[in-house]
Amino acid sequence: MKSLLGGALLLCLLSVTACGSSAPAAAPNTTPVETATPTPTATVSQFASVIAEHEKSWRDYEEKIVDCAFAGISSAAIDQVKRTTCTYTASTVTLEAQTALRDIMKLPSPPAEIKDLVNRTITVLEPLGDNQASTACSDQTSEACDGAITKANGDIRPVTSVLDAWKPYL
Repeated sequence: MKSLLGGALLLCLLSVTACGSSAPAAAPNTTPVETATPTPTATVSQFASVIAEHEKSWRDYEEKIVDCAFAGISSAAIDQVKRTTCTYTASTVTLEAQTALRDIMKLPSPPAEIKDLVNRTITVLEPLGDNQASTACSDQTSEACDGAITKANGDIRPVTSVLDAWKPYL
């Protein structure tokens, strides 16, 4: 009987402890759940607008590279004018390449649709943007200026080739 009474007492204590416990309930987990933040992407139009802003200048320069290659060979006044024009134009297209690269790099990731095209564009703009025509041609008759113009003449062709790939987006 003692054991029966002891067992009943134990059961009673257990039920009181389980049900009537005055211990505070465990606090709910308030740790914020980290959610993946999507990588921002720019729109196709944002990238295309950078290209469209400079396209005409790059295409015009490519159309004139033959004239620029032979400008300044003679001392005729017209050739000297062509030389001056080519010098300024070469400086302009190289600065525009630098500006376009800066603007493209400031944009978030490109959409998958044009990711390869953006990478190709960067690849062909970098050599043109690295050209120092704007400083080398402070003396338009210098060898450094001749070299910068010759380099710009070669670097513009891949740029205009990539511009053709941008046509569907412009």
